[in-house]
Amino acid sequence: MKNRQIFIGLMFAMILLNGCSKNSGKVENLRTFAKAYGYVKYFHPSDEASQIDWAKFSIYGADKIEKCESDKQVVATLNELFNPIAPSVRFIQSRNKLNYDLKRITPGNLSEYRLTYWQHHGVSIGGMMMKSAYKSIRVNRVKTEGEKIFDYQPEIGTVITKKIGKSIYCQVPLVLYCNDESTYPKTDAVSLGKLKTNLNLIDLNAPDLYAQTGKFYKGFQHLFPYFNVVDKSNHIENFSFRAGNVINVYNVFQHFYPYFDVVDVNWDKELTKALNRCFTDKNSKDHLITLQKFTAPLKDGHIRVNCNSLKFAALPVWWEWIENKLVITRIYNNNPNLHVGDIVTQINGISPEKYFEEINSRISAGTKGWLNYRAEMMSLQGDNGSTMELTVNGKQINIQFDYHSYGLGWPFSKEKKRYMQIGDSIWYLNMAMIEMDTINNLLPALEKCKAIICDARGYPKGNHDFITHLMNKDDTTSSWMQIPRIIYPDHEKSEYSKFNWISIMKAKKPYLGGKKVVYITDGSAISYAESCLGFIEGYKLATIVGQPSAGTNGDINPFWLPGGYTISWTGMKVVKHNGSQQHGIGILPNVYVTKTIKGVKEDRDEFLEKAIEIAKQHIN
Repeated sequence: MKNRQIFIGLMFAMILLNGCSKNSGKVENLRTFAKAYGYVKYFHPSDEASQIDWAKFSIYGADKIEKCESDKQVVATLNELFNPIAPSVRFIQSRNKLNYDLKRITPGNLSEYRLTYWQHHGVSIGGMMMKSAYKSIRVNRVKTEGEKIFDYQPEIGTVITKKIGKSIYCQVPLVLYCNDESTYPKTDAVSLGKLKTNLNLIDLNAPDLYAQTGKFYKGFQHLFPYFNVVDKSNHIENFSFRAGNVINVYNVFQHFYPYFDVVDVNWDKELTKALNRCFTDKNSKDHLITLQKFTAPLKDGHIRVNCNSLKFAALPVWWEWIENKLVITRIYNNNPNLHVGDIVTQINGISPEKYFEEINSRISAGTKGWLNYRAEMMSLQGDNGSTMELTVNGKQINIQFDYHSYGLGWPFSKEKKRYMQIGDSIWYLNMAMIEMDTINNLLPALEKCKAIICDARGYPKGNHDFITHLMNKDDTTSSWMQIPRIIYPDHEKSEYSKFNWISIMKAKKPYLGGKKVVYITDGSAISYAESCLGFIEGYKLATIVGQPSAGTNGDINPFWLPGGYTISWTGMKVVKHNGSQQHGIGILPNVYVTKTIKGVKEDRDEFLEKAIEIAKQHIN
């Protein structure tokens, strides 16, 4: 049996490698188009480029480029695609022809013209948030876009020259002259009209963008539950939709993701892998997985890839990795075959480690704690009505997925109290559940106690104002939130706008910081939770107990893709109050605590127990 599995696995690998090799030329062409697409979309300020539907253009362009059979054809196709919207952009093959003649972009009477260029504060092109800190404008072009966002700007005559293929270069002016009528030079109206007509033929709301072709090799399914091998004798329909989505995702992060300086990822290599997967995707779920695997190496806990046509059900249990074992920690229905504390030894016939290996590859996470939390949640999702076979205590148990809400999220917060008094001298506040109004009502009691325990696992309920009662002076940390100011591609010469909470974090009475204060946290604390914890850590306002937080902070900047897909991500950089790295590290506890299987079986909260122990030591 083992030899048969090895043989099948080798066959599977050979099929995938053969597919990658067969499509290598097409992938290289698409990589070239992807780079050109981003430079023109986000950095070339022509009127024509700002007026087209870029989502449709990515699909249309991918379809044209994928068919090219030589670099010469690629260059010709790039010029054919981009000339109607960017007549001053050049695509060339020879390094000997890289001198750019500025006369191409210089009108005769300069007194009648002004300058226009892109400024990005983060980025808002293609974004989903109507009101946010992120903004993109073409300066001096459209009055409704507003004036320039910052003083930082490219110099007149700035033309970037980029190698976008093995022997292909593009030259893109970042600054153009313009008047009230148009940017200079104007494009050919006939070619622009033809392009717009072709783009209008693309239906982004088509009911089935991902038609299935080929047949499954069923012998692989038990070994590779998340992959299907396809006989790709025919071209998969609507491949260009998938490739266009990958190209869009690549460029959002390539030019605007603020954490490439601290995340170890070869983003160009991930682009190649994602494009290769597009050839074997057969349906919306496959493409969802491709986009998840594409973005996972960015290690951004805010990244979520969703598809509005897919709805996942859940299992009526919760499990966690404890002592390197997958342990049942909650059961939401009456199942006589399962008990809290049971150890799962197989899932659908494979080990939990192998099962989670695939799940983990689809999750973007800054820290191990957030990865585990998200993986535990995702591993319990599946198709409604389907079953999962678990091996527990040597027995096979089938559990069905359904649409009932089992409180999956910040787990089990509904089972905890919002607040409680522990003994005569300690108060407990669950920051994920308690509102600030309730805390304000408790202030007289909190002022009299000797110790306060704040449970910061999960997401706070808008109660950051409580922290001001722990501070004996106003906040002075001025630049822990930073939004990139971008006018050049590929993160070149980026500057940052600096933001803070100084205006709202003023020390308030009653002052509670003289008491023993303990904060509990773990990997489920992300974003706003880490903003709050950053003050606790930065000003040393409490003893932090538990595990590192998620290591991801900063406002999200979601965008949409054809096919009903959306992706959220972190659009700004956040550092610790001392200026050191926060992303991928998180808020670290002063006292580490780990769960035990024994504690789970005894229904104990070992994190809270440690917090109480520390509080009592201070009181005594």
